[in-house]
Amino acid sequence: MPRLLPHFDHQFAHDVAAALNLISRIETLNAFSQGQAIDRLSIGNVELSYELAFLRIFLAWELFLEDSLLRLLCGYRHSGGQEPLQPNRTYFRTLGDAERAILGGQQYKLWHNPGHVISRAQTYLQNSRYEIIIASAQARLAHFAAVRHRIAHAQSHAARQFDQATMSLAGRRYPASRPGRFLRDRIPLTQPPTRWIDAISSELVGLSRQICI
Repeated sequence: MPRLLPHFDHQFAHDVAAALNLISRIETLNAFSQGQAIDRLSIGNVELSYELAFLRIFLAWELFLEDSLLRLLCGYRHSGGQEPLQPNRTYFRTLGDAERAILGGQQYKLWHNPGHVISRAQTYLQNSRYEIIIASAQARLAHFAAVRHRIAHAQSHAARQFDQATMSLAGRRYPASRPGRFLRDRIPLTQPPTRWIDAISSELVGLSRQICI
């Protein structure tokens, strides 16, 4: 019987929780320091912690996408069985073989762009659950990737993409195109009040569970 796809979603959820716990502790300690004889962090520094946490979360998401697809290409099964192959394709014998095929002679591949991830899966798999789940959230995943890019890159192009993403997600732009300010912002009318970093993280964890179930 084909091997079962490991629960990479569990590891991803653990990584997400660790990153969110960091900013939660920073918020708690900063609130506790008010009126105490210790310095509080500036809002800018607190927002920076949100950016670092989100970067770690998104890097873990990219690793999840890679780890799960490589194994599906090797014939690992989930609750629906093995993913169907494209005509004239066979499952790879080893993870190394699958990785070399994905790399196609390059040293590495990026996994932030959902369109590229979908195309990568379609090259080998036919109407796979992996592809369908990523495609179902493609637009939002592209917005999340734009937030990640704004943290990692200072170019004006990254700032413009970030502004477009926050307009689509939150209906507004943020001063100086600061991703930390967006991620720390609370989503209107949510009960309990929910910050954007928590909502995005929850969405990514949910997608990972759908892929691994």
